[in-house]
Amino acid sequence: MELKKVWPAVMAVLGAAGLAGALALMFTPLSRRLARWLAGQDWSSMDTAARSAAVGQVRLAVVQAVAGIGAGIALIYTARSYRLSRRGQVTDRFTKALERLSSAEPYVCIGGVLALEQIVQDAPDQGGHAARVLNAFVRRHTQLAGAPGGLASVQLPEEPGEMVQEALRALTAPGSRRRGGSWPPVDLAGRHLAKARLPGADLRGALLEGATLRGAVLCRARLDGADLADADLVRADLSGARGLTVEQVLAARGLQDCVLPEPVRSDPRVVERVSRGE
Repeated sequence: MELKKVWPAVMAVLGAAGLAGALALMFTPLSRRLARWLAGQDWSSMDTAARSAAVGQVRLAVVQAVAGIGAGIALIYTARSYRLSRRGQVTDRFTKALERLSSAEPYVCIGGVLALEQIVQDAPDQGGHAARVLNAFVRRHTQLAGAPGGLASVQLPEEPGEMVQEALRALTAPGSRRRGGSWPPVDLAGRHLAKARLPGADLRGALLEGATLRGAVLCRARLDGADLADADLVRADLSGARGLTVEQVLAARGLQDCVLPEPVRSDPRVVERVSRGE
């Protein structure tokens, strides 16, 4: 049995035991014996009034101790009730955000994205769940990357729609990722994301294999460990990108007119690739 399930019963038993002990000390000869034990050798020299006063002090101390224990138990229950209430509120907000994301109206979907982003700010432990939802939303509302110049590319949008762009921003926002705890890697492999606007995005460890990032704005983005294998970076703006290595760039499919940070763009292998128009 889980500790969380038995904890209220344990606290109730402890509270009942404390109350029973207090009653035993207050209304039985035990209080007099305890006072005598505490007084030690002085008990024999005390008169009747002094002994009565000592017994009264013992009983008062017991009452105060029981009151303190009761206040502590009440505080624990209050904190537990608060956590349960807060968790219920977050769950309710999460459910409403999901309902908005399923709407056919773009502005309602954007409201759902913003609601998820706010949940991450208020409840960082929900960051991983929010990230998975946003990632799934982006993948559902974007198309597979098509070969440049092929028939499939004719049918692809020139740039992400407003709700997709907003979801991408929230998914890769550095502030949300820092607060979101165990934030899963962004998975945009094989998606058509031409002209996506993600300046300063946190794409550490992102899966971008085979993605179309033509004309995408990724200036100052974090790309540590991102998988750019076979990604289309033609005319992409990667100026000031952090964590980007030569090996990542060389693994990409297209580099024509791609703006790269120093010293990546001055590497001889990259210069050769660009000069060949690859």
